[in-house]
This record gives sequence, C-alpha cells and structure tokens, in this order.
Amino acid sequence: MSQLSNTSSAVFYRDLTATPPCVVSGKGVYFTDAQGKRYLDGSASASVVSIGHGRSEIFEALAAQGQKLTFVYSMGFTHPYQEELARNLVDIAPDNMSAAYFTSGGSEANESAWKLARQYHIERGNASKYKAVARWQSYHGVTLGTLSLSGRTSWRDIYAPMLLPVPHVAPPYRYRCSYCAGQGGCSLACADDLERTILMEGPETIAVFFAEPIVGTTVSGLVPDADYYRRVREICDRYDVLFVADEVLCGYGRAGSPFAISQWNVEPDIITMGKGIGGGYAPLGAMLVSEKVREIFAEGSGRFVHGFTYSGTPSATFVGLEVNRIMTREGLLTRAAGLEPFIRKELERLAGKHAAIGDIRGRGLLWGVEFVADRETRRPFPRDYAMTQKIVAHMRDNGVSIAAGVPLANFGRDGDHIQISPPLIIEQEELSLIFEALDDALTDIAGSYRRNVA
Repeated sequence: MSQLSNTSSAVFYRDLTATPPCVVSGKGVYFTDAQGKRYLDGSASASVVSIGHGRSEIFEALAAQGQKLTFVYSMGFTHPYQEELARNLVDIAPDNMSAAYFTSGGSEANESAWKLARQYHIERGNASKYKAVARWQSYHGVTLGTLSLSGRTSWRDIYAPMLLPVPHVAPPYRYRCSYCAGQGGCSLACADDLERTILMEGPETIAVFFAEPIVGTTVSGLVPDADYYRRVREICDRYDVLFVADEVLCGYGRAGSPFAISQWNVEPDIITMGKGIGGGYAPLGAMLVSEKVREIFAEGSGRFVHGFTYSGTPSATFVGLEVNRIMTREGLLTRAAGLEPFIRKELERLAGKHAAIGDIRGRGLLWGVEFVADRETRRPFPRDYAMTQKIVAHMRDNGVSIAAGVPLANFGRDGDHIQISPPLIIEQEELSLIFEALDDALTDIAGSYRRNVA
C-alpha cells in the first residue's frame, strides 16, 4: 500500500496543505504507518483510544453478534446491548443519574443535552427558559449548535454569522485569570461570573449551563479550584438552571475516576459522554440523565421530542459494552490516578529544565503543558513562530504523536500548548518516552528561538 497524497486521494482532508501519513496497523499504545514508521500514541488519537489499539477480541465478538442482530430503530424498539450498557454506565455514574440516551459521538450528546434542557423547562411550565450559558475557552462540539456553546474563538470566527447567541462566562483559567492576578489564589470570581451573566440575561430565560469538568485541547488539562463546581451547583440551583457536565474527553477513566465531576463531590443534572466510551472501535456517545430530569418527563408528556437514526444502534452499543467490560476487568476506570504522581513529577522536572514551560496542569492521564517566551511575564511566543506546531512535528518525527492545543492566551487568539492524554493502558516506561521526546523538542525549538532573538 503506497503513501497517500492530497493530489491523488479522493478524500477531502481537513488539512489540504499536507499529506497525512497513512496508518495501517496499531497495537497497544502504538500505531504504524504505511512506510513502517511506528508512533507512540501520546494523545490516544484525540483521547479516543482508551483501551489501546488492536483489541481483536472486540471485532471477533462483534462478528458473532452481527449474525444475530444488525440494526433496529430505537424509536420503537430496544435490544439487550443498549439496555445492558445503559445500566452499566448508570451504575458507575454519580448517584443521581438514572438513564442513558445513546448518540454517535460527543457533539450529538451535547446537542441532545441542550434540547433536553429546553424541553425539561417546557414540561414544568417555564417556556421562557431556552438559553444555554457556557464558558470561554471551552469546547463542546462542531455542529452549529455545539459550536455556539463552545468558547473556542479560533474555531468560531469563520462561522460567527451562523452561530446561536450563547452568552459565555469566564473560564477557571488560573494561570491567566484577570480576576485573581496577584491575589495568590482563586477567588471563585470566575464562578460568580455565571451568576452575573444569569442575572444580566434574565434568570427566566436561562435553561442550562455547560462546562467541561477538566478542559481539553482549548486549555488542555485545566483543573478548576476545589470549590469551583460547588459554587456553580449552588448558582444553578438558585436560578433553576440545569448543569451539564461535558465529560466527552475528561470522563470514563481519563481523569482517574469513572467520571471527573465526582472528584468535586458535585452531582450535575446531565452528563455527556463520547470518545473513550467507544474506545475508537465504534462511533458512540451518550447522555446520562438524572432522576430529577427523568421524572419530569415521565410525569409530563412522556416523550423527548428528539432522535437520531443511529441512536443506540446494536453494533455501536455492543462495542461499547465490550469496551466497558475490558475497562472494568482491567481496572482502567481508575488506573490513571495511579500514574498521576509520576507524570506530575516528570513534567515538573522538565519545567525546571526548560524556561519555555510556563504552566503544567492536569489529572490522571489528561495533562496540558503551556509554553511561553518569557516565564516571568507569561508572554506567549509570537504567533508566526508556530511553537505548538513545531513541538508536535518534532515529537512526531521522533515517533511520538501528541495533540496540539488550539490558541489559548490573549483571549484565545494566540499562545501555545500541547495535550498529553495517552491510552489508559500505558505504562511508566512508555510515558517516559513521551517526556524524552518533549525534552528533545524543547531543547531544539525553544533553544533555536532564544538564539534568534538574542
């Protein structure tokens, strides 16, 4: 099989200026391209491949299942795989969760949650409540609805005329927080910005608040203050606003627990899932619904006015069930917590060696490293230096694939960072290879910058 090229391929690539390597195989935490080059998957391929590559037992089981049931439309039927996976997810979720609605991915899950929140308030006679509030420097999906929720400015700009009017509040981004600068700690003013926005928009219009418990590639590995979500929960309760925890990236073992929000001892009203729930073996997402929300529908119209053709399809939920069984059997829902001290120690060691590392943050197997040209002032590298792209390319050349963060400093207009989020099966020795590749990249690229500006 020859290397693909953008001139000969019939695929409309996301980046038409470069020829992507053609990956032909994968096993464990590695994948291999058509030229025989092997890469350590330092980002779990967009934080998806939670159980690792090449789990042939899943496809062997799927082949047997396919002889029994291929497809049934969830509008009028259910099946054992959907029922069992839903029960398994509810059993490991916060105690208030009672049901699961399946989708084909995280964007669909968040779109479903917004619509569910709207109908929830209608069922209770509060038809004026329809607005969603979200945070700047967040990400909730690529549909026009979920991009409207997302506070990722670099992705919003081109579609701005088409987006829905979603008010956004300050993120809990301590490293660059204008509220807490010079105060020596978090004042929770970023959480209080939610209340200010609700009051200014009119509480009677606000239906739901969306937040990633730990932020992904918009501000990789961003972990809020210990009291942040408690304050958010209080504000949402005060103004009858549903709270959606978007765990598409940070959930399902990624942060070291089945659900990241549980680490704050807070129960959301809805949890959205994706990525790791299918492990890369099937396109799968889910929306978990609290008993509070479910009861309103059961006592009201009894019907959610919404639906996808592939919601809860047998093949996808069967794969999700197999992934869940592997995660449970191998302890992958909590394994990342045990690797956290080693990762923190190694990143702190690199920060002590490289002044270009401005901030490190994260939990479990979800970490962000932010780069700065000047550590004292936290000044980012010039945009045209393309620091993130150079780091990612250097590491890839050395056999480590890592996720590039989107611009994050200066209100999401520039600034550099990467995300380290490998498969949950990774060992310390393999993590060390990631840090060695990052060390080499910083020595070369940051060193070159300093020499050029000296």
